[in-house]
Parts: sequence; structure tokens; C-alpha cells
Amino acid sequence: MKILIDQKEIEQLVATVAKRIQTEWDETTDKVFICLLNGGYMFFSDLVKCLPDNIECDFMRVKSYHNKKQGDIQITKDLEIPIKGKDVYIVDDIYDSGNTVAAVIDYLNVKHPKSISLVTLVTRESSPIPTVTAYFGKTIGEEWLVGYGMDNSKGYMRNNANIYAI
Repeated sequence: MKILIDQKEIEQLVATVAKRIQTEWDETTDKVFICLLNGGYMFFSDLVKCLPDNIECDFMRVKSYHNKKQGDIQITKDLEIPIKGKDVYIVDDIYDSGNTVAAVIDYLNVKHPKSISLVTLVTRESSPIPTVTAYFGKTIGEEWLVGYGMDNSKGYMRNNANIYAI
């Protein structure tokens, strides 16, 4: 295991992503930032602290990985606030195969948001081009990641401040 992204670089990436988002948003539309649990919680927490106070925050729990293998997408916790007519930002730890994000986008589109954007700290070189506006902090290879919200497939190591490659 080696440190791939240390805490200082994470802080810089979060601040950069937050600034990019703010420079591109429409001030006249309400904003909702949705954290995809469990992996996205640390990035989400740091990101929303860098944004203006006039945003709404909500959470969805979406399961797609079982023992490092992607399976069926399951929504086990839904939104609690309405998103109709609002700019929605899906916030997750990593954009990987795109399957989870595609399923969440399809699900949210039924609720008629004005727009949907994707925000992740990392994306893979091999990830497909997203179908929505996307904000990524850093592009990485094919390493399995742990730390900063990401787990070792058994739920451990999420609480580490650094991101490690296994």
C-alpha cells in the first residue's frame, strides 16, 4: 500500500474543484448537492464547506460494489428534499465504470431537475466520458483505492485522511 494522494493535495484538489463549480453556475437557480454514500462522505463534507451558504445538501446511499466486484445498483437511501427545477450536483469519491452514476442520473431525471452535474475527487483514465457536466479533481490509473471515504471492500480504512493505492 502506498500513498497516492496525501491530505495536503486532497485539500488543494477540493478547493480547486469548488472554485471551478462556482465559476460556472447560474446564480438564479437553487443548488442541491447530493452525496453518494458511503464513499463520497469525506469529499462531500470538505467540498460543501468551500461553497456559499445558499446550497441545499442531501444524501443517497447507492450500493454497487460487493467484494471489489461491481454488481447491480441498489438505492438504499433516497433523497428527502425535492429537486424539481434545481441544479443538482452528484458528489462521489470516484468516477470509475460510470454504471453507478448513469443509474443515479436516470433515477434523478425522473424528478425533473433543471440540470445534473457530476463531481468526484478522482476519475480513472479508462472511465467513460460522462453524459453530464463533470468536475474531477484528479485522473488516476487502475489502482484500487482506500482512505478518504473509500474502503477496502470490508468497510475498513474509510477514515484515513490520505488516499492509498493497493
